[in-house]
Amino acid sequence: MKKALFIFLAFAISLPSVFSQNKREQKMQAAIDALMTTQFVQKYKEYKDIVEVTAGDFKPISTGYDAAEVGRIKFNYETSRAAFDKILDGVKKDLLDKSTREYIANSPDRYTQFVASELEMAMNNYQETVVYKINMLTGNQTVGFGIMEIKLLLDLVFDVVGVIQSINKELDRMSEEYLDQHFTSVLRIKSWDELGVAAMPATSATGGF
Repeated sequence: MKKALFIFLAFAISLPSVFSQNKREQKMQAAIDALMTTQFVQKYKEYKDIVEVTAGDFKPISTGYDAAEVGRIKFNYETSRAAFDKILDGVKKDLLDKSTREYIANSPDRYTQFVASELEMAMNNYQETVVYKINMLTGNQTVGFGIMEIKLLLDLVFDVVGVIQSINKELDRMSEEYLDQHFTSVLRIKSWDELGVAAMPATSATGGF
């Protein structure tokens, strides 16, 4: 009887904590959903696939070409990937920092211009050092990012800035781990070694796009 009463009391005491945790997670997921459904993020995911497919199609046949040239392409791919990751990490940091979000709200044009500039450099670098090098080596005409594709993505950056302003309160309660798992990691480009490797099944029912 005492044991049953103890279990009941422990359960009753834990309920408010569980409810509070679930409510916080719902708010965090709502913020993630708002970000992931923006036109910018949807287009970024589309371009992410292009990056991975272009290099992924070349990787299996790369053994038939000069090893030194292939090594340069691999290095350039990883360098480009690091540039895209740097942008994502910067955005993640900005989303978690309240003072930065206030700056974004007060200077949306300036922040948009900064992110767009970084993104344009990363996309141009990938096009020139990876796609162009693959085409030179194989004689193919693989299409990466043209001027129109780059401009389209850059024009959509402002879309995200508006959403950041609208979910400011939800971001106050966002944890870095949750944001990384359900936003940043979803948008990261695969490493060269990961290309062609099947993705592991998701372990969580929440998030994921």
